[in-house]
Amino acid sequence: MEKHSIAAYLEYVGAAVPARGHGWRKIKCPFHPDKHASAGVNFDENRFKCHACGVGGDVYDLIMQREGGNYREAVKFAETISPTGSDGIRPAHTSGSKLSSNTGSVGRRSKEVSYRSSGQSITRSRRLQG
Repeated sequence: MEKHSIAAYLEYVGAAVPARGHGWRKIKCPFHPDKHASAGVNFDENRFKCHACGVGGDVYDLIMQREGGNYREAVKFAETISPTGSDGIRPAHTSGSKLSSNTGSVGRRSKEVSYRSSGQSITRSRRLQG
């Protein structure tokens, strides 16, 4: 399985993604107030690491750290941002705060994860990460 684009997620959270290239590229961390580039992104390895706040990993690690949820929910969330392996970003959702009508909705401030499937709504509590 090809991973979703880390560049697409970084752009989604408001980072100014550097030009594509090989190896590690300097970037201002979008996960804390950053005046100088304290992080790096590697497009070859599809990885991110901030040396100031410690956030790092692949696209799914970043989603789980920032948005909450587990690996499966992170993959579903990534699918709403960009198709697998593509650097293009899909347009923002216009259906409100739900990711879609049949996937989990995760939020970093939420204590619950809601699912909507076949017209039924299912909610389960989760431990906040922080």
